[in-house]
Amino acid sequence: MTGPDWARCAPWIDAALAHAGRSHALSDVQAMVEDGEAQLWVGAGAAMVTIIEDEPRERRLLIWLAGGDLDELVQGLRPAAERWAKAQGCRRVLVVGRPGWERALAPEGYAPLARIIAKEL
Repeated sequence: MTGPDWARCAPWIDAALAHAGRSHALSDVQAMVEDGEAQLWVGAGAAMVTIIEDEPRERRLLIWLAGGDLDELVQGLRPAAERWAKAQGCRRVLVVGRPGWERALAPEGYAPLARIIAKEL
């Protein structure tokens, strides 16, 4: 499910990787999507990548990478991903992102669960 959608959306995903610390190369993310390890959600002006995480006591959807039009992400792609996640047996959604995501998603019922801080070595 990459192809033309991937080529069009890759700059948004690459920018999100830059903000997320570059733990993966863009090609790594593409391979994960192609292998079914991650899901690519595509809109007209935005895209996001999600991963289902299975823990001993919960299954959850992680919104890992997102970029492009904020309104489309919040009002279009996110609700579609949430519906899909619920159908997959997920109990909650986690979002990895900059502080602006917390403000943008607060009206949708999202609240801080924990803080992650990092230090480069």
